[in-house]
Parts: sequence; C-alpha cells; structure tokens
Amino acid sequence: MLRTKQLFRAMSVIAFSFMTSFVTANPAFDAMKVKVPEQSLPAPEFSLLTLDQQPIKLSDYKGKVVVLNFWATYCIPCRIEMPSLEKLSQKYQSSDVSVVAISLDEDKEKAIKMLVNKMNLTFPIALEGQASGDDYQVSVLPVTYIIGKDGLLLGRVVGDRDWAGEEADELMGAVLAK
Repeated sequence: MLRTKQLFRAMSVIAFSFMTSFVTANPAFDAMKVKVPEQSLPAPEFSLLTLDQQPIKLSDYKGKVVVLNFWATYCIPCRIEMPSLEKLSQKYQSSDVSVVAISLDEDKEKAIKMLVNKMNLTFPIALEGQASGDDYQVSVLPVTYIIGKDGLLLGRVVGDRDWAGEEADELMGAVLAK
C-alpha cells in the first residue's frame, strides 16, 4: 500500500512537472528572459489599497493571468517600463490578462498620482506594497511576476522589458494557451 502511494505521488509529480515544463519551455519565455520557478508554487496573496483608495487583492483576479509589476517612483527603469505595461493592459483588457502594479514607495501618494496622470496609466496601482514585496522576495526593481489563471507563479522577469512588443505578445499567447 505504501509503495502504491509513493508510486502515485511520483507519477503525479512527473506529470505535473511535464505539464509545467511544456508551458514554460516555450521560446517566448526565453525571449522575455522569464525565470521559471523550479517548482510550482501559489503566488502570495496581497491585500492593499489602490491609488483611488479601492481595496485590491490577488484573489480578485482568480481565473485570469496576472502580470504583477513591483516598482517605485525613484526607479528610472520602472518609469521607462510603465508605458509599455499600459499598452499590454489595453491590448489584453478584453481577454484573461490583467496588469497590476504594486508601488514600493512609502508616503509618496502625491508623486505616484502625478506620474500616473502624466503617463495616462489606467491599470490598478496598489500603494504601500513593501510587505507584499517582501512576500514576493523582491530585491531589485522593477520585477514582474507572471501568475497563471490557477494562481500559480509561472515566472519572474527582473528588469525592465518592452511589454508592448512582439515577444510580450508571444509570452501572453503561450501563457493563455496553457
């Protein structure tokens, strides 16, 4: 009986690993330099307030792919990346992809509002996200996490990227096809 359980567990892990590697072995992940976790883990939940003082939680996006970006106003590459995240958000707004940003700035609501207005950003931006950054082990900015429809972490992108380019489209296509 014990051997049967162990065999079943091993086969389940192998099958799940194969499914995960099939999705993440896609060249689109390589093109965007997405670092794939060694094992599938659920994305840490967060519960914050947005710039317009609305509550936002990761669980609000269950069943959607989430492009979760950690950033700060003092981070120049973060600011450079924001317009392309807006384009990604606009392009996929009618599909199952949501862009969400979490600011690691503390007490900078006015500066964030000015930047958001200047760049015409429409995707949700959560404030005071340092604790969430700790949960996601953010050590450099910008960093973007790709979270699958099932709430599992699919990958992490360190540094700024062109989220409006062809490689980002291929990445979203690969994640949505999962």
